[in-house]
Amino acid sequence: MTSPALAQDHTEEGGHGGGQGSGKGGSGGHEDGGHEDGGHDDGGHDDGGHESGGKGQGGSGSGGGQGQGAGEGSGAGNGGQGSQGGQSQSRPVWAQEGIPEVELGRLNVARSPAQVIDRAYAEAVGAMTPEVTAFYALTLDQMETVLREDWDTLQIIDSPLQNLALLRDGLDGTSILVSSGINTDNDALLAVFLGTASDKGLPITRETALAVSTILGQPLSEGAAQALAEDAERIRLAIVAGHG
Repeated sequence: MTSPALAQDHTEEGGHGGGQGSGKGGSGGHEDGGHEDGGHDDGGHDDGGHESGGKGQGGSGSGGGQGQGAGEGSGAGNGGQGSQGGQSQSRPVWAQEGIPEVELGRLNVARSPAQVIDRAYAEAVGAMTPEVTAFYALTLDQMETVLREDWDTLQIIDSPLQNLALLRDGLDGTSILVSSGINTDNDALLAVFLGTASDKGLPITRETALAVSTILGQPLSEGAAQALAEDAERIRLAIVAGHG
């Protein structure tokens, strides 16, 4: 995928700053609603607007004289049973069972409609300036260090929704950032995306990683979720220390 030529910066849903969400050096960086009261708080991320998809029309039953299936997305000949099955399938992933009950705070923006996450993804890719790209080219240890020590001048993708969009992209094992010449280990990129998107005051646990990956439609195994949580927690703590 080709990155847009010009960097854009559209802070989403309670981002770290009111100005440039892609970095701390620009106006509005990590100040006034950064990782503080307005940024890493649990408010502002309601679930409104995340409705299930429309109803599908059942297909005609095969053979002469057989009625039509009336269910939502039901197959032929299902009759009354098709309605319940189709309704369950039409529910968004985040509304279905199997997601660990864990406080997500601003990570709840992962429940946004797919088109919203798609737009955030395009914005994040467009914000990959050379300065931002330089950060993601670091190893996990190096990223942890600069987050602690150079927070005020560091330029990164700061928006929670943009980070979760990049996380969703990388959950299949390959991040779009590789096309920008970044050879960083994919697991390290997932960790920085999740750690940056999370709340300052909420520890990242295995259940956090399981819940977020499931909501994004690509659930991790328990082992992979544990490893991601540990690395993402390192990033979160480094941001807390750097933000002071």
